[in-house]
Amino acid sequence: MKIKLKDGKKVSAYPLIPAQSLMLYLSEHHSTDAPVLNIVTGYYWQGEFDTEVMKEALYEAMDRCDAIRLRFTKKPFNKVYQYLAHEHEIEIIEEDLTEMKWDYAHEFLKNRSHSIIDMWDKPVNEIRIIHLENNYHGIYMKLHHLAFDGYSSKLFLADALSIYLHKKYGMAYPNPMRRYRDMVEKELEYAKSEQHKKDKEFWKGTIKNYPEPIYTDYVRPSRLLQQRIEKNKPNLRKAEVLDANPESRTIKFSLDAETSEKLIKMCTERGLSVPCVLMMGMRSALSSFNNDEKDISYKIMVNRRATLLDKKAGGVRMHFYSMRNIVEPEMTFTQAVRVIEKAQNDIFAHSNISPMEAVILRHLAMKTGTRYTYECITFSYHPHFPMPYYGEEMKKTSRGFWYNNDSSVQPLYLTVMHRANDNGLDFNFEYRVVNNPVDELHHFYDKIHDTLLMGIENPDVRVSEILKKIKEDKVK
Repeated sequence: MKIKLKDGKKVSAYPLIPAQSLMLYLSEHHSTDAPVLNIVTGYYWQGEFDTEVMKEALYEAMDRCDAIRLRFTKKPFNKVYQYLAHEHEIEIIEEDLTEMKWDYAHEFLKNRSHSIIDMWDKPVNEIRIIHLENNYHGIYMKLHHLAFDGYSSKLFLADALSIYLHKKYGMAYPNPMRRYRDMVEKELEYAKSEQHKKDKEFWKGTIKNYPEPIYTDYVRPSRLLQQRIEKNKPNLRKAEVLDANPESRTIKFSLDAETSEKLIKMCTERGLSVPCVLMMGMRSALSSFNNDEKDISYKIMVNRRATLLDKKAGGVRMHFYSMRNIVEPEMTFTQAVRVIEKAQNDIFAHSNISPMEAVILRHLAMKTGTRYTYECITFSYHPHFPMPYYGEEMKKTSRGFWYNNDSSVQPLYLTVMHRANDNGLDFNFEYRVVNNPVDELHHFYDKIHDTLLMGIENPDVRVSEILKKIKEDKVK
């Protein structure tokens, strides 16, 4: 459709796709002025670095990536539309932080990243070339979450690096990107499809066709137990968890490279899904926190990148869905992972529906308002995304950073991702500070860690043995 902008120009525009609508809704209704729509990353390496060639590469990468040119506008009744500007209109800024100590420089970059992006009818993305101490150099990106997600931001970075390495060292030039407009049109066509009707029935059925789930918490005392007392409802199985204050922090736990490699090898040999094995650790921790409860629910992030168009068109493709799995104590570790895989595959098959629509369908079936939930945590796994490099020094010294915006639309968000330098796994817990759960998160990670170790050492270990082992907390 054609719309008229404030300056009188007419442009081809589209409504927001479901992933964008979800992000905008969460930012407006749960975070007020907090910078939850900022996605800020940095990627640096030590050694040779040609600033002018990197600038050329970044400008060329921006010319290839439609999402960099994405703009947003508000029409009557606050209806939001998106359109592509003819030019990206972004100037790459060079910044010298070599006089700052390493940790201070990254804290400085993180804190500056918190400024709200003015998203209406202007560029929403910022890119800088950063020079750090000890001859480290690289790229800093402050991107808007309605234009990029974790995957598309990495893809853009990899594209820019590939162009740089081509210009500097003659390495292969990257394949073309795909048109963002094609991906949006594909998304909008889905709403009229037969599959959409099937997906609606599936999400309604997750409540109507099964016994009621139960809320399981990672904090003590459990919010469910507290609310049972407060509301005088001893049989209550759902809880209210959203707090008004969106301020958050992130605590990171690192699994060493050797153990991470063993975990991935075990998955390969047994034909197991890496994220489902990680979820086995997380759901075992939740079970342990809740008197060995076998019925566990949480939310998972599905990044819908099945086709080449999905992968290379940029944009945001993240959908969040409720996921429930029931694991019996006599099952083995491997059998339990298979249960989780089945639940995940069911969600994948119905993951094109708007997550907001799925939530509404579930809550209509629950006959309660959307403030109630069965989940205290959201899980996300970022598969290994190998960045292009030239020479062993660049590979070994590469460091990737996520500069947290210290603002969260959910109580707890666990993101597991691979480190750039050794492919080990980092567990990043973003938590709302209102509950001050740092001690509990140490307990939580210990239980995840011990579950994974037991599963790696003996994939046929019984779930009951795992829960017995992790019952005792290490942290005093």
